[in-house]
Amino acid sequence: MTSVPHQNSYATPFPEDPTTATRHLCAAAYLDEDFRNTALREVYHQPRRAVAPSYGFNLGPVLGHCLRARTVAVFRDAAILLVLIVSFCAAGTAFFTAVATLAGFYTAVATARLIRDLVRSLRDGTPIGLTTLIARLLFAGLGLVVTISVASLFVTALSFSALSAASIDGAATSVVATLGGGFLIVTLLAGCSLGWTLWRQAQLQNLRPGMVPASPVEAPRLREIEQQQYGNTVIYGDFRPFVGAGDWVDTWGSAIRLTRPPAEPDLNERAHGRTRAAETEGSREFEQLPFQADEVLAHLGWHLGSLVGGPGTVAGESITGLTVTDRVLLAGTEVSHLHPMTSPHDIAQIIRNPTTPARHHLACQVVSWGGEVVTTVYVHVAIQGRSLYLEVTTTALKPCAPEFRIVDTVDGSGTVAWWRAVKDGLVGIPATIVRAPVNLLQALVTAISTSGSAGPLQRGLDYGARVAVRELGSRGHARNLVQLLDIDKYQRLIERRVFAAVLDFLDGKNVDTTEYRARTGGRLNIENAVLAGTGNTFHGPVSGRDSHVGKEEAPR
Repeated sequence: MTSVPHQNSYATPFPEDPTTATRHLCAAAYLDEDFRNTALREVYHQPRRAVAPSYGFNLGPVLGHCLRARTVAVFRDAAILLVLIVSFCAAGTAFFTAVATLAGFYTAVATARLIRDLVRSLRDGTPIGLTTLIARLLFAGLGLVVTISVASLFVTALSFSALSAASIDGAATSVVATLGGGFLIVTLLAGCSLGWTLWRQAQLQNLRPGMVPASPVEAPRLREIEQQQYGNTVIYGDFRPFVGAGDWVDTWGSAIRLTRPPAEPDLNERAHGRTRAAETEGSREFEQLPFQADEVLAHLGWHLGSLVGGPGTVAGESITGLTVTDRVLLAGTEVSHLHPMTSPHDIAQIIRNPTTPARHHLACQVVSWGGEVVTTVYVHVAIQGRSLYLEVTTTALKPCAPEFRIVDTVDGSGTVAWWRAVKDGLVGIPATIVRAPVNLLQALVTAISTSGSAGPLQRGLDYGARVAVRELGSRGHARNLVQLLDIDKYQRLIERRVFAAVLDFLDGKNVDTTEYRARTGGRLNIENAVLAGTGNTFHGPVSGRDSHVGKEEAPR
């Protein structure tokens, strides 16, 4: 009897890579010119603007790779422009030969891609966008017109050159020289494009899973940015106070009056026919507030901090990847300095005086999937008007764009990747040549416009962060459904614990919690009602805020 070897039925996963999001964004520096230029223009070259916080990734290596990619791209574009200028001045006929060849090549590639996409759309039954179709047809037609026009000029110039030659041999030599010159120009331009894609692939090889990305360049500005990205204060610009935290998922808030519980009826008085005067709402208010907002937050911090995992933590008693920290949000128009740290003393003052421009939140953040998914639940507590105001806001960062995650795919490295780099370099020759002068002009404008010194801040100007590199690299789509479910899960876990902790605190302070139970219970019951009516269908901007699996009750 042959023994069958034991096979483990559970496929053990690899350990989580905490640098996943950082690697993907470093890859974006080489794969997306718009991402690279925007990150440098809006973050690196803005010493008079705050840096958005970095959640789930390290900003320094990303900007370092952006700097190196831009430097190499500038050399590539400068070489292309130099070849074009020298060839135009030294050999005009050969120059037009090269232009006609490249225009014809572009027309052929654009037409082939258009036919491929049309066939694919008809085969899959997907609708064809009329506007996109017309635009692509116009570009292909434009390439054909340029090809014919330049080819006509080339033939005309070649005819004059042949007629002016002293003999037939001289005319033949002129034609061969022209064609050879045009071929040389095309070869040099192709070398610039192909060299870039091969060099880019070499850089992507160093960003595969398991490799820790580091900044390839050193600069004082990079060190300054790395110091600013992890502060406890978010200096935001424009409208979004949670810049860097991703998409807004949901906000719930409620104000609860601080009153004593209703007095229990006196059975002896009722037995003798006497009734006590009915209590008014005002008579049940505390003469002095029973607590301050910082006491509530201290209780919440201790309660939620017990969920933070660590060595020796029992499974099921913690939330892996959870951190609970103080976070101050301050508008960029109100800031007097760009230091992203607020002292504990100042945080205490902000909590007790919530009417200042600064707002305090307890940030409960879960980093999962190696930094690809970051769920943040912001808890704001204020005591105003003899009432407790509780606000819970959830945001979510979802994975980077699919094209940036190519370093994690089977085809992202190895022979297939190198052949793809060759193909991209050859097919992209016309587009690279056309963009070269524009890219050089943009680099020049950026260098001139950002050459000023930092200087002191002036009142009323907006120095807040407007662009977060992590958000810039995301397209707002999860990689799979489980990531969406995780966002929803962590939100509900933290939100439920917040409700329960505040309820325990209020009960301990002898505060009437009837209204609080109704408000929080109504919040949970609405979710359950929506669940029953939608059949677990997800809605909402990120995770289906209106969906819920399972029954929940108001905290007791």
